Amino acid sequence: MLSGDRLTAASNIARQVGIKQVFADCTPQQKLQHMQTLQKQGHKVAMIGDGLNDGPVLAGADVSIAIGQAVPLAQAQSDFVIQSGQLITLPTLISQARKTMHIVKQNLLWAAIYNAACVPLAVLGYLPAWLAGLGMASSSLLVILNAARLTRAASPALEST
Repeated sequence: MLSGDRLTAASNIARQVGIKQVFADCTPQQKLQHMQTLQKQGHKVAMIGDGLNDGPVLAGADVSIAIGQAVPLAQAQSDFVIQSGQLITLPTLISQARKTMHIVKQNLLWAAIYNAACVPLAVLGYLPAWLAGLGMASSSLLVILNAARLTRAASPALEST
């Protein structure tokens, strides 16, 4: 945890959320340097911030999250905004992101298989054009319905920017 707050406050929050390593009293430049060091070591960095001084680190992080009451710059630099302002929704955000990537991969795989199989058949004349068009429309509908499964699990407290 990188924080500009005093060690006692930062340690208290870290303990509550299960973070074992705390760097407190950090300047914005120290946060940025620490993040860049982690990225050079091959780590993926997620940053949560709410202040003006968090803007550069939010912009450079692999994933950036702002709290709903964050200053506009922090929100603008973030991939997500937790509208409720409660970090308790963070596991939901991570879970939803993983589900989204899983469905995106499914949709890409389906589209690749359909196009690899049906487009050559249509070009060679083994599949009538009307049937290829119907198949393409059905394929698109299947992709949309598969993606719509994500709306059932989405939390209204999360908003992607």
